[in-house]
Amino acid sequence: MTNSSDLRYLMSLPKFDYFEPKTIDEACSLLSKYKDEARIIAGGTDLLVELRKREISPKYIINIKKIPNLDYVSYNKEGLAIGAVATLSDIENSGVVKKNFPLVAQAAHETGPLPIRHIGTMGGNLCNAMPSADTAPSLIGLEAKVKIQGPKGTRFTTVADFFVDSGNSALQNGEMLVEIQIPSLPLNTTGVFLKIPERSAMDVAVASVAAVITMDEAHSNIVEAKIVLGAVAPTPMRAHQAEDIVKGKAVSEDLIEKAALAAAKEAKPRTRPDYKRELVRVLTNRAIREAVAVSLSDALGGG
Repeated sequence: MTNSSDLRYLMSLPKFDYFEPKTIDEACSLLSKYKDEARIIAGGTDLLVELRKREISPKYIINIKKIPNLDYVSYNKEGLAIGAVATLSDIENSGVVKKNFPLVAQAAHETGPLPIRHIGTMGGNLCNAMPSADTAPSLIGLEAKVKIQGPKGTRFTTVADFFVDSGNSALQNGEMLVEIQIPSLPLNTTGVFLKIPERSAMDVAVASVAAVITMDEAHSNIVEAKIVLGAVAPTPMRAHQAEDIVKGKAVSEDLIEKAALAAAKEAKPRTRPDYKRELVRVLTNRAIREAVAVSLSDALGGG
């Protein structure tokens, strides 16, 4: 039975036709047919809010939750595969994720409060293509790819290239994201994700940084670094100059601060530039420090 509050909520939404395809091909066919007038829903944590606020008014909603075998989290020697409708809670609580890709579990945990994580999906977080997408910086730092299926078959693109502009992804007409793929990590690689939430909008990042660091065997030099900034440019972005500063260098406070300053200069915030660049500096410094500390702890048997 539907109660009065449910009815009021439903009445607040714009009218649309609703579909529950049973296969990926059926979903892609509906997307091809209805084009820009259709929107996919999986967890719906963002879409329902946008509908209620009348920020969007699609004529067709396509729920992909009923498509079987899209809610998996699987691991083998090649890496991690996450289905499009696996919830953020499933990801953060997965034993194989926590053991082999703790950065992915951390990023999933940071993506909203627990009720949101219980129904929200990593696929949805990416497909919204917002600069503040919490899972994107870590996935970009881990060189993750997405598997896309559509009328022309299957194709792959990096998570970095999946973000085209604020709110715009690389999905073409009739296509949907079906899987996220994360390759196995090199030895002595650790990662940290940090963010500063916007107080006026619960848990939405005003700035975020993911640092993925590979150390040498002695854990004194940084062999490789990927530093990715979120919410401070039209899309999540690599801080290449900051990365170049630390690569092949011995860890020191001065080196880390130089990289943090470079990352702040590379940021491209559209609003509050001075404030956001300072946040990037602080977060980058902390993220590199913490990633190096975790690496050393793991080497000493504390991880």
